[in-house]
Amino acid sequence: MESVYLVGFMGCGKSTVGKELARRMNKKFIDLDEEIVIQTGKSIPELFNEYGESGFRDFETQILRNVSGKKSIISTGGGIILRDENICCMKETGNIIYLETSIDVIFDRIHLDSNRPNAVNRTLEELTVLFQSREAQYKKADFKISTNNLTPIEIAMEIIDCLNYSKGGDSRNK
Repeated sequence: MESVYLVGFMGCGKSTVGKELARRMNKKFIDLDEEIVIQTGKSIPELFNEYGESGFRDFETQILRNVSGKKSIISTGGGIILRDENICCMKETGNIIYLETSIDVIFDRIHLDSNRPNAVNRTLEELTVLFQSREAQYKKADFKISTNNLTPIEIAMEIIDCLNYSKGGDSRNK
């Protein structure tokens, strides 16, 4: 079993779904943002403030490389897909699952979250622009799961179905 990488815009449920998926698949769960905090000793907002987004992305890429061979369920940050090298790393070591969630649902979940430097105090319109700028990269995933109106358990089961289906040799978006 390879690693399973959950990608999608911030607030789409990657960490919540990842924990459920790891439990159901009896695999280790790794939250990449938590790993960044543990390994740097700084919060995500602190890293953004001190190093800027580019510096934060450098940490993110390095830590992705460190965990990529662990054959785990890995919840990534919303911007992991901004670097093609990250997408290549994930594809080489596992399957990428895009958790597609509507921007309205995401906005309701995150717009007041001070732990999300790219979201706090942004309007729906501003978040929509950021979301749209990343959407093509998210769609490079091996599978896409539309999460609207699904529980974390239902999403995890959809992912398991996709992974079982791909073992038959077909890895197109479901």
